[in-house]
Formats: sequence, C-alpha cells, structure tokens
Amino acid sequence: METVRIDLHCHSSASDGDHSPSHVARRLAEIGAIWASLTDHNTVAGQDEFRRALSRYGIGYIPGVEIDARSPLGPLHILGYNIDIGHPALLTALEAVRKPLRSSFHRLLGRLHPAAKNGREPVTGCVPDPSTRKGSLSTARAICLIHEAGGIAFLAHPLESLGTFKRLEEALDFLQPQGLDGLEVFHRSYPEGVRFALLALAVRRGLIPSGGSDFHGLHHSDGATPGVDVPRGEWNKMLKHLVREELAVPRVALDKPNLWYRQP
Repeated sequence: METVRIDLHCHSSASDGDHSPSHVARRLAEIGAIWASLTDHNTVAGQDEFRRALSRYGIGYIPGVEIDARSPLGPLHILGYNIDIGHPALLTALEAVRKPLRSSFHRLLGRLHPAAKNGREPVTGCVPDPSTRKGSLSTARAICLIHEAGGIAFLAHPLESLGTFKRLEEALDFLQPQGLDGLEVFHRSYPEGVRFALLALAVRRGLIPSGGSDFHGLHHSDGATPGVDVPRGEWNKMLKHLVREELAVPRVALDKPNLWYRQP
C-alpha cells in the first residue's frame, strides 16, 4: 500500500516540547514529511516560526493547536486545525488555560512564581464557561472556539485518553453533538490493526481522520520520533478537509516526500 509521510501532531518548546519550532520543522524534513502541523498545548506562539521553517523545506503547513479540556469522562485533548492564529477570543481563552510547560525548569519556576490570570473573555458565540479563569476549558467551549477561529476540531490520541473502544464510543456520543469534526486515527504509537479499526469507527460516525506522532523530542519517553505514514488514498481525502487553498504548496510536495537533506 502506497503511503505518504505527514505529522499533524507535534510539539515545540513553545509548550512542552524539547526543541524550537524551527528545529521541529528540520526534523520533519529529515524524515521526509510532506505536510505538518505544530499543535502546541494551549498556545500558538510558535506558529509563525514553524511556518517559515517549513516553507524553506517545501513542506505543507497547517495551523494547529492542542487544547487541554475537561469532560465527564476525564481530561481530553482537542486538536484544532486551520485556525486563525490571531483570533482574539481563541487567544484569550488559550492564555487563560495555558500552563508553564516549556521545560522542567520553566515548570519549576511556574510552581514557585505562579502568574495570576485576570480579565474577562470577550463576548463570543460560544456558551460562556466560567471555569476558564480557573485554568480549564470544557470540551464544548474548546470545540466552539476552534470553530469560531475558522478551524475544525479533532479528538487527539483517543486510546491514550480513554483506554478502550467502548469508552471512546461513549466519548464520541458526548463530543459529536458538541461539534467534533474528526478523530486522530493514524497515531504513530498505534499498530496497523488499531489504526484501521479507528478508521472504520471514524467512517461509521462521519468523522474526518487525521494522523500524527505527538512528537515532543528525544527526552520524552513518548513522542520521541516525528512522522507517521498514512495510506495515500486516505491522505488525499483528508487534504480536502484539512488544507485551505491559500496554504497549498507546489504539487510536487503533495506527490512525494521532501528529499532536500539527501541532495548535494
């Protein structure tokens, strides 16, 4: 089966990753990725640097974020793609929920000198969520904010978060009425059988599949290697939902891996 290599779930030092956004872009180029999205936790601070670096390597760019949210089934992570990274309501909400995750040193500083988060969120079409100022967002509000910012919302690493397909079905029963658009299916840590079981679930429920590695860097026990291989047919379907026309790159970058690092 012909595949393409992408990564729509990776992290930089703008949140809890080991490396700068430009270094993450370079690693993706080295492994032959052709499309990528930086999905730092609760921040879009690294997007501009990441986009500029990807453009140097001829890799397609999709704006992204990963929002830590709460639900009756426990904490869940919601990925947002194609968002307007300057959307005021989204930026305000992300600032309110963001934790100092940049590194172990920053986490320590954050505990020693917690920053107070004050101020009111601007009025939006989303249902008000009073707990935002307490450091969390509901899944409903996270999804709504992603939609307001022009994006589409996906459930990240569903089996890490929920453990079993039964609990995942329960979560989707809860999330889809809130507007969930897709499901992270082609996760690097999942064996092929699990990926295709998740794909079948996504198709049955009318959800868009996505894929990524959850790359954080070499110092993390999980997400230490970027990139995931996706069947070309599935990727072509995903592109229609994930990529805005103005972000498209030359056709050569869609059809074959970036081989810049092998060239003299």
